[in-house]
Amino acid sequence: MIKKFYGGKFIDKQKLWKEGIDYPIKIEYYKIYDNEENQEITQYGLEVVKTEYKTKNINVENKEVLKVTKEEKIIDNILDKLKNNEVTPVIAKYIVEDLVCNL
Repeated sequence: MIKKFYGGKFIDKQKLWKEGIDYPIKIEYYKIYDNEENQEITQYGLEVVKTEYKTKNINVENKEVLKVTKEEKIIDNILDKLKNNEVTPVIAKYIVEDLVCNL
């Protein structure tokens, strides 16, 4: 299995302040796919990683959603939507399921 960085961003400070959060949060998105020679069809999935940079420690949370689609264009579209809407790991699976159902 191969994991490739797709994109990431820090959540806007003003959005965080409105929620009462006073530390930076970064969200990263990864494309995951199989690359085995004996496999005829590539399966694409994704991973969402949230890193909270608190004063005394760093918290990392992640969620993988594997075998979402066989089409790279579809997984790229899903990753774009997740990134643009700053989807976090805690709800990533549910959002991906909704997006796939509406294809």
